[in-house]
Amino acid sequence: MAGLAASVDTELSKFRSIQSQIKDLRGNQQTLMQQLNENDMVKTELDRLGENDVVYKMVGPVLIKHELSEAKTTVEKRLEFITSDLGKVEATAGQKEQEAQEIAAGIQKKQQEMQRTAKEEAERIAKEASV
Repeated sequence: MAGLAASVDTELSKFRSIQSQIKDLRGNQQTLMQQLNENDMVKTELDRLGENDVVYKMVGPVLIKHELSEAKTTVEKRLEFITSDLGKVEATAGQKEQEAQEIAAGIQKKQQEMQRTAKEEAERIAKEASV
Protein backbone atom coordinates (compact mmCIF):
# COMPACT_ATOMS: atom_id res chain seq x y z
CA MET A 1 0.00 0.00 0.00
CA ALA A 2 2.86 2.39 0.83
CA GLY A 3 4.42 1.56 -2.51
CA LEU A 4 1.22 2.54 -4.29
CA ALA A 5 1.01 5.81 -2.36
CA ALA A 6 4.60 6.65 -3.29
CA SER A 7 3.87 5.76 -6.90
CA VAL A 8 0.79 8.03 -6.89
CA ASP A 9 2.88 10.86 -5.43
CA THR A 10 5.49 10.41 -8.15
CA GLU A 11 2.84 10.40 -10.86
CA LEU A 12 1.19 13.50 -9.36
CA SER A 13 4.53 15.28 -9.47
CA LYS A 14 4.92 14.36 -13.16
CA PHE A 15 1.36 15.46 -13.83
CA ARG A 16 1.92 18.86 -12.20
CA SER A 17 5.15 19.33 -14.15
CA ILE A 18 3.40 18.58 -17.43
CA GLN A 19 0.53 20.92 -16.52
CA SER A 20 3.10 23.67 -15.92
CA GLN A 21 4.69 22.96 -19.30
CA ILE A 22 1.28 23.09 -20.99
CA LYS A 23 0.58 26.44 -19.33
CA ASP A 24 3.88 27.81 -20.65
CA LEU A 25 3.18 26.44 -24.13
CA ARG A 26 -0.29 28.03 -24.17
CA GLY A 27 1.30 31.35 -23.16
CA ASN A 28 3.75 31.00 -26.03
CA GLN A 29 0.88 30.12 -28.34
CA GLN A 30 -1.00 33.26 -27.31
CA THR A 31 2.09 35.42 -27.92
CA LEU A 32 2.58 33.87 -31.36
CA MET A 33 -1.09 34.44 -32.22
CA GLN A 34 -0.71 38.12 -31.31
CA GLN A 35 2.42 38.40 -33.45
CA LEU A 36 0.65 36.64 -36.31
CA ASN A 37 -2.28 39.05 -36.13
CA GLU A 38 -0.01 42.11 -35.98
CA ASN A 39 2.07 40.97 -38.93
CA ASP A 40 -1.04 40.06 -40.89
CA MET A 41 -2.35 43.61 -40.35
CA VAL A 42 1.01 45.03 -41.52
CA LYS A 43 0.85 42.81 -44.63
CA THR A 44 -2.67 44.05 -45.35
CA GLU A 45 -1.54 47.66 -45.09
CA LEU A 46 1.52 47.05 -47.27
CA ASP A 47 -0.68 45.37 -49.90
CA ARG A 48 -2.77 48.56 -50.10
CA LEU A 49 0.25 50.68 -51.01
CA GLY A 50 1.21 51.52 -54.56
CA GLU A 51 4.66 51.13 -56.08
CA ASN A 52 5.48 54.82 -55.66
CA ASP A 53 4.47 55.00 -51.99
CA VAL A 54 7.22 55.41 -49.45
CA VAL A 55 7.71 52.96 -46.58
CA TYR A 56 9.92 53.64 -43.59
CA LYS A 57 11.53 51.18 -41.24
CA MET A 58 12.30 52.11 -37.65
CA VAL A 59 15.85 51.27 -36.65
CA GLY A 60 16.30 52.34 -33.06
CA PRO A 61 15.08 55.94 -32.81
CA VAL A 62 15.55 56.61 -36.55
CA LEU A 63 13.19 56.07 -39.50
CA ILE A 64 14.99 54.79 -42.60
CA LYS A 65 13.49 54.61 -46.08
CA HIS A 66 12.67 51.01 -46.94
CA GLU A 67 11.81 49.47 -50.32
CA LEU A 68 8.17 48.37 -50.48
CA SER A 69 9.02 45.00 -52.07
CA GLU A 70 11.65 44.35 -49.41
CA ALA A 71 9.19 45.27 -46.64
CA LYS A 72 6.57 42.91 -48.10
CA THR A 73 9.11 40.09 -48.36
CA THR A 74 10.24 40.64 -44.78
CA VAL A 75 6.68 40.55 -43.45
CA GLU A 76 5.81 37.46 -45.49
CA LYS A 77 8.87 35.61 -44.17
CA ARG A 78 8.02 36.71 -40.65
CA LEU A 79 4.48 35.34 -41.14
CA GLU A 80 5.92 32.03 -42.37
CA PHE A 81 8.21 31.74 -39.34
CA ILE A 82 5.45 32.62 -36.90
CA THR A 83 3.03 30.17 -38.53
CA SER A 84 5.66 27.44 -38.39
CA ASP A 85 6.46 28.15 -34.74
CA LEU A 86 2.75 28.25 -33.91
CA GLY A 87 2.26 24.82 -35.47
CA LYS A 88 5.16 23.40 -33.47
CA VAL A 89 3.84 24.87 -30.21
CA GLU A 90 0.34 23.56 -30.88
CA ALA A 91 1.67 20.08 -31.68
CA THR A 92 3.83 20.00 -28.56
CA ALA A 93 0.96 21.23 -26.39
CA GLY A 94 -1.29 18.53 -27.83
CA GLN A 95 1.29 15.85 -27.06
CA LYS A 96 1.73 17.15 -23.51
CA GLU A 97 -2.05 17.22 -22.98
CA GLN A 98 -2.29 13.61 -24.18
CA GLU A 99 0.54 12.65 -21.84
CA ALA A 100 -1.19 14.43 -18.95
CA GLN A 101 -4.43 12.57 -19.67
CA GLU A 102 -2.60 9.24 -19.64
CA ILE A 103 -0.90 10.06 -16.35
CA ALA A 104 -4.21 11.21 -14.84
CA ALA A 105 -5.83 7.92 -15.87
CA GLY A 106 -2.95 6.00 -14.29
CA ILE A 107 -3.26 8.00 -11.08
CA GLN A 108 -6.98 7.34 -10.94
CA LYS A 109 -6.42 3.62 -11.47
CA LYS A 110 -3.81 3.48 -8.69
CA GLN A 111 -6.06 5.43 -6.33
CA GLN A 112 -8.90 2.99 -7.00
CA GLU A 113 -6.52 0.11 -6.35
CA MET A 114 -5.47 1.73 -3.06
CA GLN A 115 -9.12 2.14 -2.04
CA ARG A 116 -9.88 -1.47 -2.92
CA THR A 117 -6.82 -2.68 -0.97
CA ALA A 118 -7.79 -0.55 2.05
CA LYS A 119 -11.35 -1.90 1.93
CA GLU A 120 -10.14 -5.50 1.71
CA GLU A 121 -7.73 -4.91 4.59
CA ALA A 122 -10.48 -3.34 6.70
CA GLU A 123 -12.80 -6.29 5.95
CA ARG A 124 -10.02 -8.75 6.85
CA ILE A 125 -9.36 -6.97 10.17
CA ALA A 126 -13.10 -6.83 10.95
CA LYS A 127 -13.41 -10.55 10.16
CA GLU A 128 -10.43 -11.41 12.39
CA ALA A 129 -11.85 -9.27 15.20
CA SER A 130 -15.20 -11.06 15.06
CA VAL A 131 -13.62 -14.54 15.20
